[in-house]
Amino acid sequence: MRILQLHNHHQSLGGAMEVLAHEAGLLGAGGHTVRTYTLPAADELNLGPVRAGLKAVWNLEACRDVEAEIRAFRPDVVHVHTPFPLLSPAVFRTAKKLGVPTAATIHSYRYSCIAATCHRDGGVCEDCIGKRLKLPGVRHKCYHDSYAASAALTLSLALHRGIGTFDGCVDRFLALTDFARELLIRDGLPQEKVIVKHNSVPDAGVRAGPAAGQRYLMFAGRLLDIKGVQTMLDAWARADTGDVELRIAGDGPLRGLVEQRGRADPSIKALGWLDEDEVFTLMGGAEVVVVPSEWYEGGGPLVTLRSLAVGTPVVISDLDNIAAPVLEDGAGVAFAVGDADALAAVFTQVVANPQWWRGRRAIARESYEKRYSPAVDLKRLEFLYASLAAAAA
Repeated sequence: MRILQLHNHHQSLGGAMEVLAHEAGLLGAGGHTVRTYTLPAADELNLGPVRAGLKAVWNLEACRDVEAEIRAFRPDVVHVHTPFPLLSPAVFRTAKKLGVPTAATIHSYRYSCIAATCHRDGGVCEDCIGKRLKLPGVRHKCYHDSYAASAALTLSLALHRGIGTFDGCVDRFLALTDFARELLIRDGLPQEKVIVKHNSVPDAGVRAGPAAGQRYLMFAGRLLDIKGVQTMLDAWARADTGDVELRIAGDGPLRGLVEQRGRADPSIKALGWLDEDEVFTLMGGAEVVVVPSEWYEGGGPLVTLRSLAVGTPVVISDLDNIAAPVLEDGAGVAFAVGDADALAAVFTQVVANPQWWRGRRAIARESYEKRYSPAVDLKRLEFLYASLAAAAA
């Protein structure tokens, strides 16, 4: 089959960009032909938040470019990963006009929340879910802390809901979890068009697990408030961890805090940004990987999938969107989101009961093989595209 991928890059590297490249590689290895059309981040084009928000309403230039791509490439399916802000949802209408079916992966909550995170003022926020006009988002300046930019993005969502772009021009919305699917339906997307399609990550192979005398827990990700970094550090200070280390891989605004805590507590190791192979190696030797996120995440965090791939169980916030599959498979333990005392109790339990956690390793790997392996993901994509193409034909 021939698949045209569309994507709008963002300034910060994130999961959507990784998934885009990963799925292109999967499909290519499976004998399919993939072409990718992307736009750079708005910042790279020197577009401020207001101009970027207005582009999200209807980008005529992007629609002309996408039409040219479709006419030249003649895809069986157009797969849109992130249309916001610069591509604009109008690209769905372009594909529809040319008779090509479309799928849209929901990497964040931008279709329902102009901040894309369902998170505000330090906690989960669903004020805009179910509202055609995302006026709470405008009132709180949720898009780039700007009334004008927030209003522009709200206009984009309201317009394309109103003229039927999402109902009539998108054939399938691909939610990454059951929770995300239900949220999208609650927000008004047509139930019959929203399906669950998990992400996958490369198979790095099962690792041996913790080595004798080198016990550590691990965090890998961007060092942001919403990733629960502060909660994790506070919990570590309160836990009975003995000679076990907490190794933190990543970069971001809270790197200074992590390094400061590391200077005060030698058991905290700030490793900075690591490449994928280094992350897989460290995960494979960890007792557990800690995923303390305090927002819904677009789906199961890729760090969770990578941890399960090497057979390392996870300690994870109890938000349904990220914890439900882990708990269902028995591949880890959840704690109350944002609760440092609850997480400290789990840390103490991990340190005190290494054998129990070793028993989770095979279960973690089984969860990966069942849900998140490349082979399973390729079959899902092939079935989806074939179904859409057949329906269009």
